[in-house]
Amino acid sequence: MKQFKDEMTGLERVIAAMTYQKPDRVPVVPQSIGIARRVLGVSMSKLSRDPDIYVEAQLQLHKLCDYGFDAFAFVYDLSVEAEAFGQSVVYPLESTAYADPNNLLIKTVDDYRRLQRINPRETGRMKDTIYGTEKLVKAKGKEYSVGGFVYGPLGVLGQMRGHERMFVDIMKNKDAVIEALEIITPVLEDYAVAQVEVGAGGITIDTLCASQSIMGVKMWEAIEAPYAKRIADAVRKAGGAVMLHNCGNGPYFEEQIKWLEPVAISHAYPAAGCKTWEEHAAKWGKKVLHIGAMDPSKIGMVWNEEQVMEECRYFIDTFDGCNGGFFLAPGCEFPPNGTLLNLIAMCRAAKAYGTN
Repeated sequence: MKQFKDEMTGLERVIAAMTYQKPDRVPVVPQSIGIARRVLGVSMSKLSRDPDIYVEAQLQLHKLCDYGFDAFAFVYDLSVEAEAFGQSVVYPLESTAYADPNNLLIKTVDDYRRLQRINPRETGRMKDTIYGTEKLVKAKGKEYSVGGFVYGPLGVLGQMRGHERMFVDIMKNKDAVIEALEIITPVLEDYAVAQVEVGAGGITIDTLCASQSIMGVKMWEAIEAPYAKRIADAVRKAGGAVMLHNCGNGPYFEEQIKWLEPVAISHAYPAAGCKTWEEHAAKWGKKVLHIGAMDPSKIGMVWNEEQVMEECRYFIDTFDGCNGGFFLAPGCEFPPNGTLLNLIAMCRAAKAYGTN
């Protein structure tokens, strides 16, 4: 077993937790995407289209937090992959970019079949993400964890069709949806592998559809699971770890673990079949590493520092029996217009309550 010095680096801390050794303290993953731009005083529209500014914002945020969080990822928003396929995107000045609902790329069922395969290494903000990930690795990768991110196949398709219409099409025009997934998935495989090749230790696949609030479990297994598995298999073959993010209510832990074999799951709600966090921790705590799962809106926009620290303490205590397999994090992105003081409080809480 690897012997760690008394105070671990962020990378050592993450590795210890992922291998179910107790790190010196609970690792912190603040899911800080848009919030980082506030350190530089730049707009969201600027941050969302300039990879150099994005990286600099993350580095300065880390410094502001007294180097108190342990992992980085280059994640613009959920419209990155769709935009590379040709989807129009809106860039608000002070909020997260999104696919233009008034100008969707897939306007008819026939448009599913008109999608063209692209090269993510050369296209749009997918190219930016690969570049930015490499830059973060060079800046922080020796001492801190740097991961990559890919939106799941149905998530990407929903950005280009609109999720409501896509779900109707799954019921009425399944063959067309499957044809589109056959075009999208190899691109996402290559995109994930490219991030691993530039140094990302693992890839988080966003499987939002695999939750009770989005679609039935049998439908997810029939439609998205085989394609998400292809991405997960490609990541492992390239030497990266597979992680999942699912901020839907009632995420399907059992089925996602069966299909995708992740080492960790980032989530905002207890797994399907669990009513409380205590029940969730008892059932799943020692089966997969947990990243989460505080309410992003409350810790970012509502609570004060003391309330945030108490919420952190609750989650640290609840998952204390997981043999170290827990990262302290929001259940989704820390709000881009949230208070930086509360993000700093998360890092303070890990040291105050999560030290072994």
